[in-house]
Amino acid sequence: MWQSDLNLIGTKYRLPPLNAAAVDRRRLHALLARAEGSRLTTIAAPAGFGKTTLLLQWARRLETEAVPVAWLSLDEDDDEVGRFLCYLIAAIQAAQPRLGKGAVSLLRSSPNLPVAPALASLVNDLSRIEGRFTVMLDDVHWLTQPALLQALESLLTYAPASVHFVLAGRGTLPLAAARLKVRGQVTELHEADLRFDLDETQEFLNTQRALALSSADLVVLQHRTEGWAAGLQLASLSLERRVERSAFIDSFSGTDRDIADFLASDVFTRQPRALQDFMLRTAFLKRMNADLAGALADLTSSEAADMLKRIERAGLFLVPLDSEERWFRYHHLFSDFLRHQMVRRQPEAIPELHLKAAAWLEAAGETADSIHHLLAADAGEAAADKVEACAMDLIRQSHMLRLSDWLRRLPEALVQRRPRLLLSLVWLQFQFNRPIEAARALRLARRAIAHSAADEAQRLQWQSELRVLMCGVVSASDRSARARALARRWIPDLPEDQPFLSGALKNILAYCEYSLGNLAAAREAAHAGRRSHVRSQSLLGLVYADLILGLTEKAAGDLKEAGGLFTRARSIADESLGAGSYAAALVGVFQGELHYEWNNLEVAARSLDEYRDIVEESALMAHETVAAVLGARLEAAQGRIDAALASLDRVERRHGTRVRHTRLGAGLLHERVRLLLSRDDRMGARLAIQNFGIDADSGQFSRPVAPVPSSDLERLALARLWIAEGRSGAAVAALDSLAARLVQQGRGRRLLQVRLLSAIAGLKAGSNDAAERALLASIVEARRQNLLRSFLDEGAPAAEVIERLRRRCASRAAADLIGSELEPVRRYLDRLASAFGSQRLGPARARPDHPALHLSQRELEVVKLLCNGFSNHQLSRHLAISPDTVKWHLKNIFGKLGVDNRSQAIVAAERLGLISIREQ
Repeated sequence: MWQSDLNLIGTKYRLPPLNAAAVDRRRLHALLARAEGSRLTTIAAPAGFGKTTLLLQWARRLETEAVPVAWLSLDEDDDEVGRFLCYLIAAIQAAQPRLGKGAVSLLRSSPNLPVAPALASLVNDLSRIEGRFTVMLDDVHWLTQPALLQALESLLTYAPASVHFVLAGRGTLPLAAARLKVRGQVTELHEADLRFDLDETQEFLNTQRALALSSADLVVLQHRTEGWAAGLQLASLSLERRVERSAFIDSFSGTDRDIADFLASDVFTRQPRALQDFMLRTAFLKRMNADLAGALADLTSSEAADMLKRIERAGLFLVPLDSEERWFRYHHLFSDFLRHQMVRRQPEAIPELHLKAAAWLEAAGETADSIHHLLAADAGEAAADKVEACAMDLIRQSHMLRLSDWLRRLPEALVQRRPRLLLSLVWLQFQFNRPIEAARALRLARRAIAHSAADEAQRLQWQSELRVLMCGVVSASDRSARARALARRWIPDLPEDQPFLSGALKNILAYCEYSLGNLAAAREAAHAGRRSHVRSQSLLGLVYADLILGLTEKAAGDLKEAGGLFTRARSIADESLGAGSYAAALVGVFQGELHYEWNNLEVAARSLDEYRDIVEESALMAHETVAAVLGARLEAAQGRIDAALASLDRVERRHGTRVRHTRLGAGLLHERVRLLLSRDDRMGARLAIQNFGIDADSGQFSRPVAPVPSSDLERLALARLWIAEGRSGAAVAALDSLAARLVQQGRGRRLLQVRLLSAIAGLKAGSNDAAERALLASIVEARRQNLLRSFLDEGAPAAEVIERLRRRCASRAAADLIGSELEPVRRYLDRLASAFGSQRLGPARARPDHPALHLSQRELEVVKLLCNGFSNHQLSRHLAISPDTVKWHLKNIFGKLGVDNRSQAIVAAERLGLISIREQ
């Protein structure tokens, strides 16, 4: 079960038993019944007001009405978004086992914490519930972290109306839930609502506790305690042993100001000494059973079980946590009191008690709680030893969330002294796609290894791991050539008994070779990496190897083979982690790209929607590039060019100016230029190219550009512009040079795209015979791979090229060129022509040469704000974009309007009436 895999405590997310002697609070039940029509109910009151009991009574009543209830008891360790989500989903699954499987897979396997994707998956599951469902969270005051509260707010906002959330805690609850309040969908109960009234006081003291108090005494106690349930409980414990009750009632304040003194003098000290000692020695446990309590109190399990029964019979605030009454905890008020007493009486015994608890919990497989007690005992070194012992196994199996949680518990100074922990931290940062943070941790790890007193064999092993991680960090920084050089140098030196490290480094090498366009070398390295990971039994390593093999075949133009490799990788991920995992997302986004190419647009859109957030947060740059471009193309395929351009803008804003010198930047540039030219915005395309650092006239780059796949896209963007501007000869020359390199590298998919553009250029120049013949040769493989969108996305010019190829295929020359494939190619071209016809394509409509119509919708918005006197800073805040993006928009606007500064732009805008002109 995944819960045990994440070290979750079952008693936290299962409904505790209800004390049969609890007062039936009918008055509050009526309020809560009315609240069931709202989306959220909050119950806020200090400790001891009966919040938990009230929730349990409500939950039991809902169950009699066949309404499932999810329950979660929170504590101070849950104030971390990943841990909280794990427990929340476990609670929901305890009531609705079919829900949350996709979110579980994500949380279990993702190196980065996929909060938004996990929440989206969970909300989608909740929306499929038939009937009502209630989720109760107790003690939510422990939740304080902004990221966690934001996640909870999102869940409350977007969950379906059939799901009713109930949150209980002390004081003001840490949620605004502003949107729900505005809609009148929040019911709030406060301290005043929870106070016992006189009837409830009478039922508790006389009916439940059988004290037979007079009406006058009841009135006094109710008044003195102000209906505070814990105060009444304490009073009853003392009253049942007193003969002269009225005098005690007169002296009992009932407030929490002197509660510790009262507990010490009138309740705790009246217990037998052995029972007092047992309670003090178990005070620091957040939960206990007889075995654990006995280990701390030096008693047998049966002796400890007897002690627990005596405490429960005495009414001393012992709370059962399961229906079998095997697990218990002290009420928070009583626990605080016991801990204070232990610190005052026997402070020297406390560390030893924590160590005993840690030993018992470790033996029981509760490593996380064991670490908690070791740290409380100031035994950080022992806690670090436990994390180190598990770290590499967790990394191999991609249990990154669990490792991250354990590292988070350790003091930072302790982590930075230990090479093993620092290396584990680098693995996390590397997988999180945080190269800067990973590089910083790498430097610390190198220093720690240099100063370590470990033996030579251990230091060599750490050094090997350090090298693998260094390669990974360099590769993640988009420096593939440097990472490849390092990997080639270090692979021969890796120890034979470290197949995981060997497999990881070979996978890194394979990705570098792929990104540099060396497909044969990429295949060889990926196959070698896969063999090593078969030995190491690393799930994520196998998925990565198959992913890189699939990417290599896709680049080569064998989309069917790529699809098979992606399917194999998905099967490994789904069988081991379940559908919707991070490992599945690594593959799923590329499967979406294949479906797009095959014109299965709905399937492609579903795949992108499912995985986009995940790959944007924590995957390779190749993933984010294909997700960004696929999203824009899906929008454009529906005729929403502005929406497609806006999606590219969002990606650029997220990364800032640094994106321009990466493969992601090149992919965004090429797609932006293609979209702008699809509506004949040549000025916008020219400015996009120039802003990227390319001279749109000469084709010169402002920086050295290596002949790698990412630079292909920059050259393709430039060729598109030249074709649109009538410079077809220059475009064909540039495309021919690129085609020669693609043939040499065996990169068939991009070769087809280049030859199609060459044919379009030749068509515009009136001399396309050679280009058509070259394209016809590529069509044979395009048919085998069922390529469609590569043609359809080029619009009317491609449709005309396909029509010319259809006519050419009627000639004997075509038969000589493609031989026995002629008839299948004819049918394929007919199918393409039919697909173009279904899109109702015509020649691209030329836009009137009016400056306003060369401005995008966002640029028109910026112009309007300029005319209203907005500064750059105000533009940035108002439009929620970075200052660099503001400058980028202004530069485009100035270029399109033919002005040099803001003042001239405002004058030109007013003269041309831009603010009132809409895009045509």
